[in-house]
Amino acid sequence: MDAQEISIIQKLQKKFLKAPKTQIEIKNPDLYKRINTFITVKNQNLYQRFIVLINILFEFYRVISCSLLIIFIPQKCGNNICSVNDKIQWNSLLYGVSLIYNFVTLFIFCFLYFLEIRRENVLIKYLDVNPGLPYYKADVEKLLDLMPVNKKEKILCVHYYYHKYANIMIYVYIVNAILSGLVISKYRIPNQTLSTFITYILFILIKLNNVYSIANTEEYTFYSAYLTTNMQFNDIDKKYKEIDNEIV
Repeated sequence: MDAQEISIIQKLQKKFLKAPKTQIEIKNPDLYKRINTFITVKNQNLYQRFIVLINILFEFYRVISCSLLIIFIPQKCGNNICSVNDKIQWNSLLYGVSLIYNFVTLFIFCFLYFLEIRRENVLIKYLDVNPGLPYYKADVEKLLDLMPVNKKEKILCVHYYYHKYANIMIYVYIVNAILSGLVISKYRIPNQTLSTFITYILFILIKLNNVYSIANTEEYTFYSAYLTTNMQFNDIDKKYKEIDNEIV
């Protein structure tokens, strides 16, 4: 291979074997830092709503399966495994009442999620997470006094109703678990029905414990129900601060 051929090959390599732009950008050590800063600081509301949406989608199946225990837990009908059609039959008064209560529990759970999403949206809209400010009740209360009265009352109101309904939901689910357990025990499959039942109960207890800890906080303590590590809102969104009767 002579010098002319080598020169042609080198020119072709430079022309067709260019490094893609993505590789050049990845080499920039500040790229991900700038993206993270934009998402979490400059566009905090969008980032928070995106995280909330992802968490809701993951929890949707948990609510359905853990509410409809009689349908989702494997049971034995004679010598066969019960089908869904078998499970929705009115076999006895206890069975029928428990099955209906499963669906009632699911409906109440869905309404709890509606309140939870409503509360989360209000907190994201009117408040921010500011690591540079204190999280104490008195400090957050002073900050909320800077915003319009109707916005402050809206935040307190949605948190109040979430608190009341969350406590009701816990008692509703306890009754649902007891009724479902009584029914399922009559149709149990050895080494399968009981283990699945316990798994579902523990699965939903994690959610209920999280709901209880968020709903039963001190006044002016607002934890997020979906953002990681129960992030606490401790500042006002800059669009809703009121100083000298003017919104800045």
